[in-house]
Amino acid sequence: MLVCVAACLSSAHTAAQAPNAAVPSSRVAADVIALTNAERTHHRRVVLRANRRLMRAAQLQADQMARARHMAHVLPGTRYPSTLDRIAAADYRWNSVGENVAFGQPNAARVLDSWMHSRGHRANILNANFTEMGAGYAVDRSGRPYYVQVFGRPQS
Repeated sequence: MLVCVAACLSSAHTAAQAPNAAVPSSRVAADVIALTNAERTHHRRVVLRANRRLMRAAQLQADQMARARHMAHVLPGTRYPSTLDRIAAADYRWNSVGENVAFGQPNAARVLDSWMHSRGHRANILNANFTEMGAGYAVDRSGRPYYVQVFGRPQS
């Protein structure tokens, strides 16, 4: 069993600085997946398939973080406090999983740039063991964006 988690924080920002605030979360999530695969291709890794269950797990956490107005892998007191709780809720049968979370970046390109400049996040993004991924995006009531990537390799 392999579980990897990493978090990334951007400088404080306001809703006026958040061009994604009016963009549907599915569009931002799709951009995160496309940019993740561009990084993987650049580093000679195979692209990850988007998986609807991992998309659900990622969106669960993005929504929870936005409601709590707090970025963390573990959110005590929420319905799905840990990464493994969210993976189970999404009914994903896994061999290995990983999660990246971030807060405050104004768009998908900036969050990917932040993650790629962080050792733990970069390791998850480029991990050759992962074959699938999901992404989630939510904005809190102040307009602050939260991003989540969930990586996986299903049971065979």
